[in-house]
This record gives sequence, C-alpha cells and structure tokens, in this order.
Amino acid sequence: MVKVPTKTPVTSLFLLLLSLETSFVPSVSLNLSVVFFCIVYMSFYRKFRMMFWMFFLAILPAFANYWAVHLHGDASQAMILGTRAFVTVCIGIVFISSISLKELLLYLAQKGLSRSWAYALLVVFNAFPLIQKEIKSLKEACLLRGQELHFWSPLIYSKVLITVFRWRHLYLRALSAHGYDEDAMIEKSYRRFYITRQTKILYLLIFLILQTSLFL
Repeated sequence: MVKVPTKTPVTSLFLLLLSLETSFVPSVSLNLSVVFFCIVYMSFYRKFRMMFWMFFLAILPAFANYWAVHLHGDASQAMILGTRAFVTVCIGIVFISSISLKELLLYLAQKGLSRSWAYALLVVFNAFPLIQKEIKSLKEACLLRGQELHFWSPLIYSKVLITVFRWRHLYLRALSAHGYDEDAMIEKSYRRFYITRQTKILYLLIFLILQTSLFL
C-alpha cells in the first residue's frame, strides 16, 4: 500500500467553513479579507485565467445585490450583501479550480463514506467527456442525413443509455483494478491518502488570521 499526501480534504473543509461564516456573519472586513485570500491563493498557484473568470462572474451578482438593497436606503446592509455575493463566487471558483474530486471522494471513502456511492460518482464524472464525444458524433451523423438534433431530442438520451450500458463491463474492470469489490467485507486499496501536519497547521493559521478581520 502506498501512502499519498493530500491537502484536498483540508482545503475543502476550510472553504466550507469560510462560506458558512461569510453567509451568517455580517462583516464587510471579513468578506474583503476572504476575497484577498482568494486572490493570493490563485496568484500563488498561477491560476490567472481562473482569477479573471472569478472577477468577471462575481462582479454582476455583487453589484446587483448592492444596488437592490441600496435603493431602499440602507447603505451599510447593501455593502454587506454586495461583498457577500462577491466572496461567495470567489470561494466557488477557488473550490472548483483547486479541488481534486477524485482525491476527495477516495479520502472520504477511507473515513467511512459508502465506497459504492463514492466510486459510482467517480464513474459518472469520468464518463462525462466520453459521453459528450458520443453525443457530438451522433449529432454530426444526423446532420449528414439532414436531421438536426436538439437537447430535447429523445434520440440523444437513448444513445447515452445504450453507450453507458455498452461501457459497463469496462468500468467494472477498472474498478476491480483499483481494489473495489462490492461484495467484499474489508476495504482494499493500493494507495491511502493522508493529511500532513504542516498542511493542518498552515490552514489553521490562515483561518485564525482571517478571524482577526472581525475586530477591525
């Protein structure tokens, strides 16, 4: 068995706590501190394109919330809700750009999550690119026959079901190769994820530093 260090579970928990805190604590300074953290995080990992999308997607809901509340004359509440909408989008972008869903599900499976449920989700997400490719091929084949398919066309969904059923034995072989056995009473895995002490301390310190913004 190979032990693999991971920071995905701690990062997920950290972002979840920040999202809950910013949702219930009315603090502009906290919201701005979390936005600053998201910018530093994205800059550290050189994800400048995702940072651009973060600001592009966050500015509209933030301005809409601010303007809707400001029209009623409550400027302080408008600022809180505006920055809260902005920070919510920022946390979401950081989550989808930095979290490995595979590592997270496998780590949770080690901690008691149903392995059948975890592996089923992995199969579904890994099958998306192949299903999209099959749908694209189907649309192109129908265009050659003078027929245009739309997303509501039942032929697309029937094709997806047939394709998934055809690939079923391939995914079962892949799951068996990764140590999954639905009828096994004990867990089998060729690698085990763990969180280093340095990672825990680092995220704890960052969380405590962000809490100081509540007293500013």
